[in-house]
Amino acid sequence: MRRDRNQSEHDSCVRANAETLINQGWDVRADLPGFDQPDPIGKDNRIPDIYATLDDQAMIIEVETPSTVNSHHEQHSTFRRSAAQRKSTEFEVIVTEPT
Repeated sequence: MRRDRNQSEHDSCVRANAETLINQGWDVRADLPGFDQPDPIGKDNRIPDIYATLDDQAMIIEVETPSTVNSHHEQHSTFRRSAAQRKSTEFEVIVTEPT
């Protein structure tokens, strides 16, 4: 669980990455207000921070803060497995800068 300040940093990073992908032509779903939410992934129905598609490519992106990067291994494994099972899909973890 993130503290309020870390959650704000997390959400800002998700938004910035989502907007960058949109500007590059990707169709983006993000787990933030104002965006369509990504579909759940895996048997535990985990929601990635960003799911983006462009033509036949897809990206699953999870944003972590320094306080959560080492605690979400199961979630990362779920997303990594899902990406490996899908054609032309990548999984990436982005860690926010500590403040």
